[in-house]
Amino acid sequence: MTFVAQPYEQFVDDLLTSLTGGISREEHRFTGREEPYSLATPGAIPNSIRLFGQYNEAFILFEAGRDYAYNSEEGSILWLDEGRLPDENSFFYINYYVRSSRPHLSDRNPGSTTATASEAFARQYAVLHKQMEIIYRSAFVDFAPGASLDHVASLLGLSRRGSANAVGEVLFKRSTPAPGDITIPAGTIVSTSQGQNFESVEKRVLRNGQLSITAPIRSQVEGPPGQTTAGTIGNINRPLFGIETVINEADTFFATEQETDEAFRRRIKGAVERAGKSTLNAIKFALIEAVPEITEGNMQITERVDVPGMVEVKLGLEAPPEPELVRRVEDAIFQSRPAGVKVVHNLATRTLSPNEQTAESESQMESERTKTAAAILPPEVLAEMPEGVLKLKVNVTLQLIEPNISASEKESLEINVREQIMNYIDQLPMGDDIIYNKLLGRVMQIEEIADANLFIDAYSGSIPVRQENLKSDGRKATIQAEDIAVLMMEETVHIRIDIKVEPVPGQAQPASDALQRIDNTTREAVNRVLASSSGILTLEAIQAAIKEEIDRHSAFRLIAVNAVQLNAEYEETGRLLNNTPEVVLAENQIPRLQSLNVNLWEPLDG
Repeated sequence: MTFVAQPYEQFVDDLLTSLTGGISREEHRFTGREEPYSLATPGAIPNSIRLFGQYNEAFILFEAGRDYAYNSEEGSILWLDEGRLPDENSFFYINYYVRSSRPHLSDRNPGSTTATASEAFARQYAVLHKQMEIIYRSAFVDFAPGASLDHVASLLGLSRRGSANAVGEVLFKRSTPAPGDITIPAGTIVSTSQGQNFESVEKRVLRNGQLSITAPIRSQVEGPPGQTTAGTIGNINRPLFGIETVINEADTFFATEQETDEAFRRRIKGAVERAGKSTLNAIKFALIEAVPEITEGNMQITERVDVPGMVEVKLGLEAPPEPELVRRVEDAIFQSRPAGVKVVHNLATRTLSPNEQTAESESQMESERTKTAAAILPPEVLAEMPEGVLKLKVNVTLQLIEPNISASEKESLEINVREQIMNYIDQLPMGDDIIYNKLLGRVMQIEEIADANLFIDAYSGSIPVRQENLKSDGRKATIQAEDIAVLMMEETVHIRIDIKVEPVPGQAQPASDALQRIDNTTREAVNRVLASSSGILTLEAIQAAIKEEIDRHSAFRLIAVNAVQLNAEYEETGRLLNNTPEVVLAENQIPRLQSLNVNLWEPLDG
């Protein structure tokens, strides 16, 4: 039976009940609700009964009238049909007072001598029970912490990783400031010229405008072969878009930090799965253990329904696999596969080996049926991608709840959107289709966003146009930060222009339609200025364009002071600018001419 620690409050009640003349911890085993459970001492006071026990592997206080009823005539407890019941075959306990009790101590109030003494002893009982529960749970992989987990793992011949692998840092660099955010994913492989491989253990993002960023690394082999001196790491095994060079500015060293409990638990469970063999999980964990480049996220193992005895292993490795990696994959499959079962994988085959007849290679594998309706990508698009990998591109336009945000807030929001999209795609298991609404939902859960339009497609030279689910073709979906375009929905800024002109002295009387012609030509000039404006629309630029047009008409000229007035209204916020020298425009704000008035100015007499 499962051991569960009893709470401090229960021990206090037990001790107080005993000290004040009551019956405490009367024990009953729960065998079902059908039969009543009689109290050992007759004459119990109904309102004094407190019943507690184990429910869903936790101790609780059961409620009278909801979980149970007391039959005063028979002196028994009846469990109710709709109430909570103790765990099967567990013990429950009853505290109560009887009418004939004449205790020497009767004060249960907080602060009394009996209460203070009971609380002191109860604390010791509760601590002891908690320690006993920890001892009990330490025998199980899911609950054992620290050294206890090490003891459980030793039964399988396993020990923690970490201190045996050399660690260090590398510097990813470029010669010019980054034009946008560049993501360096965890698991990026870098190496020395002698072939020593290291992998980054955490994701890093080189921000817009930065030249370099450091990332922690760990050797892929244990012991001294994983050590290297400063300046020897210089190769990025799979080139990263936007990153030019890599270097370690210090020696690698053996860290004292060891494998975490959670990671160790996964490896222990994997060892148990592998030990049994003859299961899909046995193959999966054998591959993860033998090949560091393989994770649960970039691997899919399925049993062919149409071909009995056939298992397919699909691996989504972005870099072309080296022959040594293929050898390790095939050996792991051979050691873990069930007898009589054929296992094939999708890596390019290597030189024939003794295991080749049992771990065959397939470069192309047919698409599997999926439950979700999804768009099928053209074969020529998929052919341009690495085997087992589906590279994606996303464009998203946002409408904000509060449009007027600072540049830093806007940058932070864009980073948040990119992270939400990348997290969803990175967490997709290999072979899972991309569900459009789930991806859009990740964006919409950001509280600053009021609405969003999202377009997704396979990575290519074209702009994403799809707003539908995408079939993965059995591949592992991936995306880079630079392939996610985050834009703001257009906001119109209405522009109103007022122009004052006067007749040119000494010129003939202007024609009756002269002002109308000026209106037409200046309107065109202003529209050209609006179309070419970026960031700031200035009164100076508008007035220069207007003056150039008016000067072509010899009959009129701009007045000397306040000849042109610039007014603006932001459509989304309703913000007004009257007679302003400039209008500041965000990337998503489009200036549009709402009105233009040309007025003849005549000075007052006198």
